[in-house]
This record gives sequence, structure tokens and C-alpha cells, in this order.
Amino acid sequence: MRLLYVGIVSCSILLLSNCLTRFPVVDEIAHLPAGLSHVKYSRFDLYRVNPPFVRTTCAWLGGATDIYDWSRFTDQVGYRPEFAIGEIALKERKLDLLKFFVYPRLVGLVFWLIGCLVLVRMLGRVVSPTCGILAGWLWISSPSILSSASTICPDLCAVVAGVATVYASWRYMHDPKLVFASYAGALVGVALLTKLTWLSAMISIPATALVCGCLLRKHLPSRSLFMRLNDLAVFWLLAVLVLNTGYLFEDTLKPLGEYEFCSEMLGGSGCNANVHGNRFSQSFAGNVPVPIPRNFLLGIDYLKHEVEERKWSFLMGEWKFGSWSLYYVMTVLFKTPEPTLVAALLGSIVFLVGVCRKTIEPRVISMFLFLGIPAGLCFVSVSVQGGFNHHHRYVLMIYPLIFAVASYVASPVAVKMLQFRLPMNWRSMRSVALPLAVTLTALSVACSLYVHPYYTSYFNTLSGGPENGWRLLGFSNIDWGQDILEVDKW
Repeated sequence: MRLLYVGIVSCSILLLSNCLTRFPVVDEIAHLPAGLSHVKYSRFDLYRVNPPFVRTTCAWLGGATDIYDWSRFTDQVGYRPEFAIGEIALKERKLDLLKFFVYPRLVGLVFWLIGCLVLVRMLGRVVSPTCGILAGWLWISSPSILSSASTICPDLCAVVAGVATVYASWRYMHDPKLVFASYAGALVGVALLTKLTWLSAMISIPATALVCGCLLRKHLPSRSLFMRLNDLAVFWLLAVLVLNTGYLFEDTLKPLGEYEFCSEMLGGSGCNANVHGNRFSQSFAGNVPVPIPRNFLLGIDYLKHEVEERKWSFLMGEWKFGSWSLYYVMTVLFKTPEPTLVAALLGSIVFLVGVCRKTIEPRVISMFLFLGIPAGLCFVSVSVQGGFNHHHRYVLMIYPLIFAVASYVASPVAVKMLQFRLPMNWRSMRSVALPLAVTLTALSVACSLYVHPYYTSYFNTLSGGPENGWRLLGFSNIDWGQDILEVDKW
């Protein structure tokens, strides 16, 4: 078993190390100067639509080399100068700009390994070591995970923070101590510092705990209502504290009425990038101090502004000014290897049948609830927001659940369920569960190796493969500037 763990780590490093020297993708060009501004000037105005944790760490690891012209900097609401600042450096240094991104990308590799180990640990502890190992192999070989892990963009790190939060929350449900509630709260704060999407976790994690408490109350340790409320208060307090610490308490507790917004949701009718407002300024809510950092709130405001503006989107040969409600369901079906999808389908069937037969342990049920509800709510919120559909990477949070369900084909419940009787002169039984799970996992790894290192443009065979991906999706789903060195060679 130890050799399998070593194999996972070794293959992880080999797979990803070859991706670290590919040319920066479009958003990386803007993320690095934004991270550098956080390190050098302790300001968080650049790239406010994403929290600063990942790019700050990347800029610090890269030595914070200042190669940027800051004359384009502005903190004006509704503007994003980080792309102009990055593009100036790109025009000046051209292909030579790559060398400034190699070391910062090591942050993605570290988080990638952490995510793998947390998933292996959680599945191995709750279900079986075999399920943990298989989930780990699915994680390290997933084209969607690999394409994000080889950049300094925060999408993969947000997934890892979400998995760590789920594990800590699950531990709290089965061992309701204040320390585990504290871990969960602190990790939610870290998740908030990676991606605004995890704002829903402030509600979805406690809601999942409530669901588990209602469904599995006979199997969970008892704890008084007062202590539960106390733990919830600590959870929220630490999440907000960690979030504010990441922004150096930038304008924390500033009254809501003193802000200027560019979205109609917060600014009022007619607001846009050039016309700002505040619908709360003349109301009682305007006097309420906001317990989150200034640029975290302005990031939410700008994202809502982008949704309200709407943009052109592309799906399966059709252009649309707006979005499709099933867009991200389709991207998952297109960009996930078929063996992984088949394994997830079989694992779902085994799990549901086991629940109906009451053969699944309560701790396994609670684990899948914690993996499914927060990630599912994030997935749904991204899908229904409207405005535009561009990037499959927005829904990477659903993959830990997919890998966990897929690995469940090798669980003890599946082993018993998928038994068959050998010839009559034999009295023993055999199960196809483990060979089937290993085969599907191996095929998933093979699908990924087939396109190495071009993971961004991966499409499974049923959708036409990478050669036909442009017929189905656009934008960062097929090309994000990562192959420019290949074009240069050609």
C-alpha cells in the first residue's frame, strides 16, 4: 500500500512538471502583476474579482521580480487595469516572459499534491484504503485538474481548500469538538481567499451538518443545542477572521453606504462600469458596517456587473448572447474521460442501492453528503447565474465528488453486491467490483496520458476528441494561449 502512495506522488510530479514550462495562459498574464502589487504595496485593487491568496503566494515564491509598468494602475470601481499592466510586459518581453512564471507555478503543484493526499486520506479512512488509492489516481490523471494545476490561477487551489473544508467538517460531525469546528471555519476562510464561489460555503457547510444531524441523528454523537450554536458561531467567526487577515483587514467594518458599486444589484438601476451608485446609501442598511474587506465586496459587485452585462457564449456550434442552464453539465460530460464517467455512474448506483438496503455505514453517507451538497450548490449557482458561459474551470469543485463516487465501485459494499457464483462444483464466490474499478481507473489514466501535456484542450472520445473540441466549446476550454510555444516551433 505504501508503494501505491509513493507511486501516486511520483507520477503526480512527473505529469505536472512537464506542464510548468508552457507559456502563460491569458489570465496568468494579469494574475502575476496583481500578486506582485499585493506583495510590494499591500494593496488588493488589482484582480479584485478573485481573492488574493493564490497569486500573492505565487508572486512571493517567484521572488516578486518587478518587471511591470504601474502607470496604468487605478483603483476605480468598474475597471480592471491588471490586464493592461500584464499586456505591456508581454509586449516588451514576448516569449522571454515565460521564465517569470515557472517558479510561481510550483504553488499549483503543491496544492495539487495536497488535494490528492487529502482525498486519498478521506476516502481511505471513511470507505477503504483501496477506494482512497483509486480516487487519488483519478485526481492526478484528470485532464481538467491537471490543466488548472499547471497555472497560477486559483481554480485548483479553491477545489483543494473545499476538499479540506469538507474533511474537517465531516470530522466535526463524528467527533463534535470545538477544535474541529475551528478547523472547518479556518479552512472556509482559506477557501474564501481563493475563490468568491465559496461564499456559499458559509451557509452550505452548516446546512449539510444540519441535514446529517436530521438523517443520521441516531448514529452521531450527541451534543447540546447550546454547544452546537457555539460551535457554529466559532465556525463563522474564524471564517470571517481568516478572510479579513488575508486582505490585511482592508476597510473592514466600513459602512455599506460609503461604497460605490458598478452593478445594478448593489448600485441601483442604470449603474455600469462608468456610472456608479449605492442603493443602500439613503437607507438604514447604509449605516451597517460591512464585516468583510473592501475589495472582496467590490469583487462580488464587479462579477455581478459582468453577469448583468451579458456576453456572447458558444456551445455545440451555436452562439448565444447570454448563457445555457445546462452548459456546465455538458462541459463535464465533454471534458471528463468516459471511464471516469462510467465508474461514477456505477458507483452512484451501488451507493443508492446500498442506502435503500441500509448496508452503508452512516459515516460513509455523511461523507458523500459533505462532498455533494456544498459542491452541488456551487455548481448550481454558477450554472444559473446567467450572463455568459465561457470556462469549464468554474465548476472544478464537482470533481472530488465524481472521483469519490467513481472509486466507490471498489468499496466493501460494492464487492458484496457485485458477487457472482462460480461453477457448481466450487463453493466460493467471486466479485467483479475490484477488477472493474481498477480497469476503469487505468483506462482513465490512459485517456489522460494520451493527450499529455495538452490537458486544456482535452475532450473525450465520445465528444469527438481534442481534434473536434472546437465544434463544441470555445474560450479557455480549447485554447487559453498555452500552446504559443508550439506555434513558435511550427
